[in-house]
Amino acid sequence: MPKTDGVPLAEAQTSRGKIYGLLKNEIFECRIAPSEILVVDELAKRFGVSRTPVREALLALANEGLLDAKHHVGFIVAPVNAKEIVETYSLRIVLEKESARLATRNAGSHDLERLLAIADKSDPSGGRRFHSLIAEISGWGVLAQMLETLMDKTARSRTLFVTSHTPQGASFAEKYDHRMIYGAIASHDEEEASSLMEMHLREARKYILGAISAI
Repeated sequence: MPKTDGVPLAEAQTSRGKIYGLLKNEIFECRIAPSEILVVDELAKRFGVSRTPVREALLALANEGLLDAKHHVGFIVAPVNAKEIVETYSLRIVLEKESARLATRNAGSHDLERLLAIADKSDPSGGRRFHSLIAEISGWGVLAQMLETLMDKTARSRTLFVTSHTPQGASFAEKYDHRMIYGAIASHDEEEASSLMEMHLREARKYILGAISAI
């Protein structure tokens, strides 16, 4: 059986995937802070594995723009970039206006039940699931995939926004917006759903930019 660093290849690949997922979540949740240095040897000791799966996981995260590889230093967590936030939210607005319009056209009773259940939640993951479900209901798979990539890019900035504001206030504002968007979709009002989605994302972008400027 092929081996890498004395570890079976299949086992190394499994370790790499787990380490990649754990580190990605910690970066998104800002438990690993922007500009923090990640050292391969230290992470290998933490996870109880060889250097290879750790290095491969870090390289995968660097390829996604979450880390910067620095020679003789290690991997540095990329800072939250205001320009990238502006660009990413601008793209989200274009995609999600259409996503809301298509979901309004295609949503059945079961879809609306699922959407309402998420709109009524205030947990931290509910916001992303609400937007993902609308994209799913739209029926456009490529759109949904592109949106997941864009939401990955805004995940950290959203965490910074929530932690720098009163959590209850941030959750209430998002829940209120989601209920309004749900109402437009349930009423089969495509223009209203599209317009509300755009306003919601523009407000989110404004508040997030304000939050990171205060860091």
